[in-house]
Amino acid sequence: MKMTADQYWDRWEELMGREEASYEKWNGLEDLLSIAQKEKDLYKEFCCRFGIMRTVNYLGEYEELFDHFEWCNGFFLDNEESLQDWVESFFWIYKWMAEHLVKMPGIDTELLDAFFSDFQEAYERYGYSLRPFYQHQHKRALKTGNAEEAEEYYQKWMTAERDSLSDCEACEYQTQLEYFYFTGEKEKARPIEMLLLSKEVTCGEIPHLTYSKLLLSYHEDGRVEEASRYQSEGYFFIYDKPHFLVEASEHITFLALTEPVRGIKILERHIEYADSGKDPYGMFYFYMSAIVLHRKLVEAGHRPGFAIDVMSEIAEEIAGDFDERNGNDFFSLEMKRIYSL
Repeated sequence: MKMTADQYWDRWEELMGREEASYEKWNGLEDLLSIAQKEKDLYKEFCCRFGIMRTVNYLGEYEELFDHFEWCNGFFLDNEESLQDWVESFFWIYKWMAEHLVKMPGIDTELLDAFFSDFQEAYERYGYSLRPFYQHQHKRALKTGNAEEAEEYYQKWMTAERDSLSDCEACEYQTQLEYFYFTGEKEKARPIEMLLLSKEVTCGEIPHLTYSKLLLSYHEDGRVEEASRYQSEGYFFIYDKPHFLVEASEHITFLALTEPVRGIKILERHIEYADSGKDPYGMFYFYMSAIVLHRKLVEAGHRPGFAIDVMSEIAEEIAGDFDERNGNDFFSLEMKRIYSL
C-alpha cells in the first residue's frame, strides 16, 4: 500500500526523533529514500540522505557518510535559496567529514585540501565563524603528525569567535587535552583532565572519550591505581560502540601493561569492526595495541589465543600508506613508539 505524504513525513519525523543511532533507524531511512527516488522527489531524497548521514556517522559507516554528503552538497548548492532553514544543520556535517576524511589514506592531500577549502568557503559565505574550520585543521595536523601546523591552527582556533556551529565546550576541551598529550605538556593537560573528569562540562561523547586518553600518561607517571579505576569506568561508556577503535586500542594497550588477560575481551569485542577496514586510522592503532597485548600475554606465560602476523603486515601497510600521503614518517615512528612499550 502506497504511503500518503502525511504518512511519509510522519515516518521520517519518527525516525529522526530517535536519539540513538542504530541499524534499524538506518534501514528505515533507506526505505524512505527508495520511495523518494522512485517518486523522483529530490527534496524528500535530500531529507532522507541527511538523516542517514546523521545515523551512519555514529555507526562508523564513514564511506556511506562520504557518499551521501557528496549528493546532498550538490543538491544544497543547486537549491540554496529554498534550503535556508537547513544551513546550520547541513554545515554541521562539514565537521564530521573533516574528522573522517583525514583517517582514510586513500584520500590524497589534494582532495583533502579541496574539501577544507570548500569547508572554509561555505562558512565564510554565510558569515559563520571559522573556529570549527581552524579546529579541524588543527585535528588534521595532529592526525598527520604535523606539529608546526597543529600549533598554527591551535592558535587560530583559540582566538576565533564561538558561534552556533562551534563544538560544545566539552568537545573543545577534549581536543585541547589531546593536543597537550601530543606535545607532552602534561602540566597544561592536568586542569582540563580535572574539569572533564568532574563532569562539570559534558556532552554525548564526553567524558566517554576522555578516560582512555589518560591511561598511558597516568601509567608513565606511576599513577596506575588511578588509571585502573578510570579504565574500568571509562570502558563502560564505549563497550557497545565497536567503531571506537582508537579508544579501545588505548584501553587494550594499558591493560597489556597492567592486566593483559583483561585486554582479551576488549580485543574480541572490537576486532570484527577493525577487520572490516572501514576506519584505517583506527585499524592501525587497534592492531598495534593487539600486537603489544600479544607480546605481554606471552611474557606473562599465557597463550594469547589470537595471531598477530596478519595484523602486523596490515599495520605496516597502513603506516606506509599514511606516510606516503602525508609526506612524512609519523606513522612509522608511531609503530616504533608502540612497539617499544
